[in-house]
Amino acid sequence: VAYSDRIRGERAANLEESIFCYRLALEVYTRAAYPEDWARTQMNLAIAYNNRLRGERAANLEESIFCYRLALEVRTRATYPEQWATTQVNLAIAYSDRIRGERAANLEESIKCYRLALEVYIREAYPEQWAMTQMNLATAYSDRIRGERAANLEESIKCYRLALEVRTREAYPEDWARTQMNLANSYRYRIRGERAANLEESIEYYRLALEVYTRGAYPEQWATTQSNLGNIYADIDRVDEAIHCFQSALEIRTPEGYPIDCLTTARNLGNLAFGQGEWQLAIDSYNLAIQAVETSRTWATDDENRQRIIREALSVYENVIQSCINIGRIDRAIEYGERARSRQLVDLIATADFYKGGEIPAEVKTYLTEYETLERKIDRLRNNQYTDKPESQRQPTANRNHAALAADTAEIRQLEAEKQTIWGKIRALDPILAGQRQVLDIDFPIIQSLIRNPHTAILSFYTTDNDTHIFIVRQDGEPQIHTCVGQGWQTFQMWLQERWLIPYAGNRDDWISTFPTVLIEIAQRIQIDNLVTKLTDISELIIIPHLLLHQIPFAALPVSVETGDELLSDRFTIHYAPSCQILKYCQDRPIVDRVQYGIVENTNGTLPGAIFECQEISTMLNIPGEYRLEGRKQSTLANFQALLDNALVSDLHLAHHAISRFDNPLESALILADGNISLAQLMMSRFPRLDEVFLSCCETALGNITITDDLLTLATGFLCAGARTVIGTLWSVSDLATPLLAIFYYEGRQAGNGRADSLNQAQIRLRQLTGKEFEDNHRDYLEESLNAYIRVNGADRNKLKQQFNRGEFSRETLDRESERLTQARTLAINFIDQLDRYCQADRPFAHPYYWAAFTCQGLA
Repeated sequence: VAYSDRIRGERAANLEESIFCYRLALEVYTRAAYPEDWARTQMNLAIAYNNRLRGERAANLEESIFCYRLALEVRTRATYPEQWATTQVNLAIAYSDRIRGERAANLEESIKCYRLALEVYIREAYPEQWAMTQMNLATAYSDRIRGERAANLEESIKCYRLALEVRTREAYPEDWARTQMNLANSYRYRIRGERAANLEESIEYYRLALEVYTRGAYPEQWATTQSNLGNIYADIDRVDEAIHCFQSALEIRTPEGYPIDCLTTARNLGNLAFGQGEWQLAIDSYNLAIQAVETSRTWATDDENRQRIIREALSVYENVIQSCINIGRIDRAIEYGERARSRQLVDLIATADFYKGGEIPAEVKTYLTEYETLERKIDRLRNNQYTDKPESQRQPTANRNHAALAADTAEIRQLEAEKQTIWGKIRALDPILAGQRQVLDIDFPIIQSLIRNPHTAILSFYTTDNDTHIFIVRQDGEPQIHTCVGQGWQTFQMWLQERWLIPYAGNRDDWISTFPTVLIEIAQRIQIDNLVTKLTDISELIIIPHLLLHQIPFAALPVSVETGDELLSDRFTIHYAPSCQILKYCQDRPIVDRVQYGIVENTNGTLPGAIFECQEISTMLNIPGEYRLEGRKQSTLANFQALLDNALVSDLHLAHHAISRFDNPLESALILADGNISLAQLMMSRFPRLDEVFLSCCETALGNITITDDLLTLATGFLCAGARTVIGTLWSVSDLATPLLAIFYYEGRQAGNGRADSLNQAQIRLRQLTGKEFEDNHRDYLEESLNAYIRVNGADRNKLKQQFNRGEFSRETLDRESERLTQARTLAINFIDQLDRYCQADRPFAHPYYWAAFTCQGLA
């Protein structure tokens, strides 16, 4: 009991000690020897479990209910009527709070227990307990799901009135005021009777409560009552009185002291002002609400709760942005848009920059080791089940892979769940989640300072329920706004999901065939022809997308939807950032003074185009052999890690398979020869010397965007790990077109062009490349590379058979490796067979599918 009441020390730890002591007592206080003491201890233990902070709340309540029921085996009505009634009341409260089971059934059980208690707690014998139970019963009826809602509210009102027969103002002023508050709430929602009269009755009860709940004596209750009164006045259009009550409540309900209550009241005041067109009052109120949201986030100690807090407050951000727009404060609207987007990703990158030297705490390293052990188990399971896949899943593919919607097997799902638990433990040690550091918000002057060129502009997108706004920020001057009226969440973002993302995850051929049509409609929806007229002095765009717009290749959007001849990338050099704050992190990282490329290529031996690509790039950039990991023998996890840890390597070119997981983004992965590197592992890594990463893999910038606009992809994983620029892909790219684009890109870099400009020019060159130019300049080299690949493949097949005959591995391994070699050989032969078709085409790579997937994120 003393530990349960203890003030010093951590509350959670004190309750654990209390539970431990009760359980020790029960080793002597057995039911058989000491039934009375046993029952009392069970009762106390039940209360402790009900209050417990550690463990799962649902499980603690089940334990509490179990202990109460044990106590009732001794505390019967006949033998111990008073204790029986007390236990029934406590059991009723536990059922009312219960998480497991059906909510409606739990409330019925709660009402039943209260009514049983009232058989003993009669008014004459136990007036206080009778009144308390009537009060609790009233609350249960107010919440009741079964039965008629109107009748339940009448029963609730009846019970509150009965409680007031004992809970008078003179005898029990605090209980009287609390009952008046609850009675006011019931009248506010009352169905029977005239609505206006019920609301007036509710106001009167709130006013009565305020006679006791004064600001000086009961500041919290006073503020709650003022906030409730404000809600009623707002309901009946007594706007000035509502504003006064809300503002009074906010004198106590501050963002720092009572963030949850502050959010509720400030949002209600903001909504009222918004509806009245009082834009400045709305902004001031929503700003308080946002401060409360951000305070709550700093108190939350895990990513899930932090995301939930933002998710539940999105309407506040949307409305404050619209209010700022309505009074012409576009700069403030942009600031609030930044505070709403990609907060989890901002936290992760801020943490990475906290460890600027690449150091990682010892405790985190221990968890990382556990995480990697689970990852290797999954790798082994995937390899072992490969030969069991149906033939339809083992067909050669001409791209560098495809998105996955779920884990391969139940066993792998279980291991991924274990990895998620470890991820949570690692994140709990994060200095930002632990409250040791705070991410400062970015203001408009800093956003403007990110623009280093007078011919560069930021286009920051933000979709609300009704519209999509495009904020235009230049190096100097006031920002502009381009609003796509009617293109809101349902009409635009959900349309993108239905017309772009879902078809991509389904039938890829159909998606490719409708590609140009969808891009034209996107251009129409954002009124791109009008937008570009506002950018006449601009040659470079930094695009900050929002929600599903992160998945759209802006470079391929037609500037004129009527002709479609000119594309956005013909007029502008384009690069991207998840948010302006993340762009600032990239800019603030130290400039690498010495460039040394590292290459990882064709990690599973099934990408013949990658060999041609990396050979050309290695020759062009004079990359030494020790910095080039070729094929299955060299591109192992250990060698890849060593390459990343090499202090001399600043830039990476990765040309191999990768996979994006729509269902679980943290399981998106780079596929190496002997295992995977997951996105979670990248986000927990630190590579402070890493400058540029070119991900010549599939879907490395593709992810399932959440409503909080967090872009968790392999590309942003490298930004987290320390890179300043990452070139990634929005879909599964061609193994024939990709090498050409990558080679063109590095030719641009060798000529001294920036990253975004080099990518932009490479995309234009690829799409404008004629079949004759392809034949004259690339066919022989590509065909020679593919034939050499086939010869090596055949040699590997013979060597494989010899190793099997010597008993060096099993039949299963032989089958798996033979299947891989067959797939690789078939792909190479298919490419050679297709070369004639590409050479004969006018512009074989003009379709956006071949070139538009590549995006440059971070610095240009």
